Amino acid sequence: MKYQIEIKGMHCTGCSSLIKMTLEDEGLTNVNVDIKTNTATFESSLNEPSKVKEALSKVFADLNGYSYENIQIV
Repeated sequence: MKYQIEIKGMHCTGCSSLIKMTLEDEGLTNVNVDIKTNTATFESSLNEPSKVKEALSKVFADLNGYSYENIQIV
């Protein structure tokens, strides 16, 4: 499934690169982080949105100063 989230706290391409790498390390694929729209899209083999939220919570707990909201299936 493909998802999109809004990201708070990004201000440069270094931020977007760090978030992309961390999402990929958590097993999410086809990650695209867009600094202009403060969004990220990605795919996950985790078929339950609650499992995707668990993965995102783990990622953003490790990324001080960043947060996500509005997870959507796209």
